[in-house]
Amino acid sequence: MSTIDPNPHKEHGLEIYGAPLNQAKLAVVLLHGRRQSAQDAYKNGEAIGLADVAYILPIAKDRTWYPHSFMAPLDSNQPSLDQALDCVEATIEELRGYGFADSRIVLMGFSQGACLAAEFIYRRPRPIGGLIAFSGGLFGPDEAAWGAPSAALDFPAFFGTSDSDSWMPLERIERSAEAFRRAGAEVDFRVYPDMPHHVCADEIDAARDLLSALLQPQTSLS
Repeated sequence: MSTIDPNPHKEHGLEIYGAPLNQAKLAVVLLHGRRQSAQDAYKNGEAIGLADVAYILPIAKDRTWYPHSFMAPLDSNQPSLDQALDCVEATIEELRGYGFADSRIVLMGFSQGACLAAEFIYRRPRPIGGLIAFSGGLFGPDEAAWGAPSAALDFPAFFGTSDSDSWMPLERIERSAEAFRRAGAEVDFRVYPDMPHHVCADEIDAARDLLSALLQPQTSLS
């Protein structure tokens, strides 16, 4: 007898753009921002413009991963936050079923999606290919409670943000990036003066560079 998964963020299923999963060399789990559609979110992947990359988009219930600010008390965003994290986990598991190793999977998101991507890999570390966080950081009102992840974050991570974004305070994004750096990630942190709450061309270039490096053939030392 089949059972229905009670996680509301899994109701929509996954949308896939870019290269077919059976042909792609790299898979990007692309997490949309608050009230964005899959098509809105994929504009960033489309702008990156790399062949051999598949973009996999889980879609949040009512297009919102959690109800309040990422800096609100954690309990105020439950159970939606844990359900969102579990949805990301399930998406990665599905990609493994297509033969993608963790090292060939990248997490990328904007705003709510960037916060979710950063929180997921900080709390559930694994040797993924990389993290691309467009205007997002770690959760909670008190960064002193973040602690250290349970394993080293040995991957490249990009954090881009504005110095005047009321949704994403610069200091919080900067400290989130520093937390990843302390945990072992190779962090590229960029601040854009007076940028509105969107993704700029330089961020797209940075994301393209990160993904392009992962697409290069890996050489081993003899």
